[in-house]
Amino acid sequence: MKALYVSGSPRKDSNTDYLLKLMVSITGGQFVKLTDYQIEPCMSCWACRRLDRCTVGDDMSRVLTPMLLGADAIVLGSPVYFNNVSAQLKAFIDRTWAIRGKLKNKIGGAVVVGRRYGAESAITAINAFFLKHEMLPANRGVSGIAFAQGDIQQDREAVEAAERLAERISELRGMLQR
Repeated sequence: MKALYVSGSPRKDSNTDYLLKLMVSITGGQFVKLTDYQIEPCMSCWACRRLDRCTVGDDMSRVLTPMLLGADAIVLGSPVYFNNVSAQLKAFIDRTWAIRGKLKNKIGGAVVVGRRYGAESAITAINAFFLKHEMLPANRGVSGIAFAQGDIQQDREAVEAAERLAERISELRGMLQR
């Protein structure tokens, strides 16, 4: 399976990263940390509507978009910031407008980590991304409770939910290959 796990957390070795890497260990695939790439915000120039590609010449266009197009499954992870996804993940999401229609029927998974509130809104934002691209959400999403580095390992419910999501992604992939 070509699974792509995208972390929108700006923190090094974050709680979000932990859950995503746990899932990679189950399904295989590639882990991507958005802070390792230069991603400019969408300029709303609409050039992509005429050219069928984004004209912003950064790592999103050159590196990340080809990864998205080549993946069978895409899992987006983010810390919860102001009841939503991080700015890094939001810029990434917005820039996929240039590839609308090209992620159809890929499997999607949502993982968020916060401090007890706002997780539902962040998961909703990620699932809205999947639905806009006509992707297939594997389940409702994973919500972990953590703050300090490593705290997520104490949230057994989130760890088990991430494992179940990885298993569900594998199950769906097998069904789609038939």
